[in-house]
Order: sequence, then structure tokens, then C-alpha cells
Amino acid sequence: MNHSLAARAFVALALVALVLSSARAESASFRNDIMPLLSMAGCNAGACHGNANGKASFKLSLRGENPDLDFLALTRDQFARRVDPLAPEQSLILLKPTTAIAHEGGQRFKKNSAEYNLLKSWIAEGAADDLATAPALDHIEATPSEQVLIEPASQVQIHARAYFKNSAERDITSTAVYESSNPSVKISANGLVESASFGEATILVRFLNQQVPVRLAFIPARPNFKWSRPRENNFIDRAIFAKLRSLRTAPSPQAGDEIFLR
Repeated sequence: MNHSLAARAFVALALVALVLSSARAESASFRNDIMPLLSMAGCNAGACHGNANGKASFKLSLRGENPDLDFLALTRDQFARRVDPLAPEQSLILLKPTTAIAHEGGQRFKKNSAEYNLLKSWIAEGAADDLATAPALDHIEATPSEQVLIEPASQVQIHARAYFKNSAERDITSTAVYESSNPSVKISANGLVESASFGEATILVRFLNQQVPVRLAFIPARPNFKWSRPRENNFIDRAIFAKLRSLRTAPSPQAGDEIFLR
């Protein structure tokens, strides 16, 4: 083989290797893509298949705490009908959440949505478990971690990122799970928080086995508010006054002994 042919063959092999490497890099990960999807869709919640007894003979670990068992439930139970690599569209894990067939839990995502296509891609690639290769999650961060919103502000966008132990990081704003301690505070699937009333709320941001709180307060403007600089007697006063000042709330006057005793 002359040098020109050898060079062309080498380039061709390099291109094939690059394409294969790119395809592998873009493959859906059961551990880091499919498991968060099940949480985001609510499949492993306590009111659904994460229930101690499961639902409709399908049981997942609560909030995805045991991906090993979840993998077996998806790929081995029900005679492996939940995933069908030969005909991914016929997989129960796609037919039921899209309500193509009856699903007690209702529609969890639509056909050809990002969630649907991710699941379909994982199934078509063989529905493999990547325990040996998936990078482990180290921690997650959410911003802002706390914020006071003064009227007329009533919305705040939460941004979340995941940091893995192989130094990789990922924007998980649209794949994290958001839970509010205050039912009057609404959160979109993309982390947009909106409150229709004044008050405080803690938003729990979850991704895989990690969770972080975001503390928010929605308060009236109180344009005439002025801090009265009350005397601090101890570190408890210092913490309480700092919180009251951030909420634009004046402290109550000091109680007399008879009121305090009562």
C-alpha cells in the first residue's frame, strides 16, 4: 500500500472512531438521564409507582432511591414488556405515560416530547444499565439559594446545576424536581416560581439522590418602612432582627413583665 492510500485509510478510520465516540457520548444514560426522568414525571412518587405496594403491578423505589431495583422492574418484570428494543414505540413505559393505552396516573408526558424521545432513545439502544460507566453525582447547586422578593415582584427563576465526581457538570434546571412547602407558590417544570400571595416558602430542589433548599419570601413593598435599630441583648436578638429587617417588618415593642409573665 502506498503512502497516499495508507494516509487516506488512516483518516477514514479516525473519522469512524470519532463518529462512534460521538454516538456513545450522546447515548442516553439509565443512571443519569432515565432515573431523573422518572422522578420528574412523578412515576416514582409515593402517590404513584413509588408507593410501598406499587401501582398496577408496577413498583419503583420511592424517589429513585434504588436504581438497581428500578432497572429490573423496567426491563425484566411483566415478561420484559415495559421496554421493547425491537419496537420501542410499543414499550409500555412509553404507551402508558402518553395515555396511548389506559393509564391510571394520567398523561405524564406527550408523544414526541423531550421526555418521550429520551426514553425511546434509551430503549432503542438496548435499554442497558450503565452502572459501570455512568459518572456518580457529587452534589447539586441551586441559585438563588435564598431571596426576598418585594412587591410587585412575584416571580423568580431557579437555576440548578449538577456536579459529578468525574468533574463533569450539567444544567439540570429542566430535569430537576421542585417541591414547595407553601401550596400557594406555584413552580413550573423549568423552575419558574410564582406566588399569588405574600409569605415565605422553601423550595426543595431534587436530582437523583441529592437535594438542596431554596428559601424565598414574598413581601409587600411597605414604602415608608424604616428600621428602628432596636437594642440587641444577645445572639438570638441579632438573628431575629436581621430576619425582620430583611422582611421589612418592624419588631414589636418590648413587653412589660406582666405581659411577659402572662
